[in-house]
Amino acid sequence: MHRTWHETSPLETITSSVLHPSVLSEGPVRFLLVSGNRDNGRWGLLGAYWLTIDGTQGGFMVAPGAVWRGSEHARSYRNALARGWDDEQIYLYWQTQVGASGQVMIDPQQHADAVFQVARRVGAL
Repeated sequence: MHRTWHETSPLETITSSVLHPSVLSEGPVRFLLVSGNRDNGRWGLLGAYWLTIDGTQGGFMVAPGAVWRGSEHARSYRNALARGWDDEQIYLYWQTQVGASGQVMIDPQQHADAVFQVARRVGAL
């Protein structure tokens, strides 16, 4: 059953996508770390936008200390997909925002052998 964004908690997709083994084994990937004000009001890592090298799979992985703030990025990602954007278009948009962008800081692109390494980097595992 496919549910739309308003029928689920935005946190539901965070839990299911982070723990799903097939997602964690995707790779190699490129990723962008996103920092900002975390849920406790302190500055820190919110999560990471990631995209497979071939551009066919991507997403936003939320850092545990930023579930509320990070879920805003995950929800934005899901909404962009619903409006017809694909994973690569979403990633490329955020890649153009590297540096200070609004209330967040986006680090330059990095690479990893698998999404698993990105999950470890943001503390999701």
